[in-house]
Amino acid sequence: MNQKNLNKNITGTQVDDSAESTMQQDKDKFSSYKFEIMDDDNIYSISFRGKLADEETKKMLESIQNCLYEKTADCIQTYLEQNNIAYSGFVSSKMPLNHNKTMELAELLLHSDGCSGFDSYFGNADTCYLIADHQQWTTENCCHGCYFAVKRTFSESENLYRHNIIGQTFNYNEINGDENGYFAIRESKDNEALYNIAVSASRPVLPAFGCIDILGILLNIDNIQALEQIEKIAIK
Repeated sequence: MNQKNLNKNITGTQVDDSAESTMQQDKDKFSSYKFEIMDDDNIYSISFRGKLADEETKKMLESIQNCLYEKTADCIQTYLEQNNIAYSGFVSSKMPLNHNKTMELAELLLHSDGCSGFDSYFGNADTCYLIADHQQWTTENCCHGCYFAVKRTFSESENLYRHNIIGQTFNYNEINGDENGYFAIRESKDNEALYNIAVSASRPVLPAFGCIDILGILLNIDNIQALEQIEKIAIK
């Protein structure tokens, strides 16, 4: 049942009590989803309620892999409509990005021992995807930025959130070409503590400039265990 049909059935006057009750029960089973994308200037947020199997979620992410960040909301909603996936409460927004706050979040994601410090950022969404592809010239010759991909899912059987994080902070000096950064692949365990799977604390794994496939990292985030995999997936 797509969104248009769902709205029609909910507002129609000829729906009997049993059908209306069934629809409400189906709606109550919906999970909440949140997507947030950070680029150099803006934060694009998308949220809705629906019921997507893991394979459908993956295909939805694939559908936005080559679209412009500002078109992500349109692409996601189009995917839901074209594939007759029932959803409700679709909301999208755009707001200016704050460089310092974005870098603080990146540092927290990459260095925090546990998830409690940034869980409030994700709200109560059952499934949350967060990506950043951000650089800013902090002085005339120095660039400071970050990349990260985050997947956060709720496990009903374990009654806790699972986190997968892959990210990098970096500095680039245009005068001498020096780059330095910190890169980590991380995941949470049963007690929601965060553990490093792989770390590079000297050279940036991802270049400061170029075409980086952050969504490609997100799509493969469950299976990435080594630094060598990143270069094959993310660097075009």
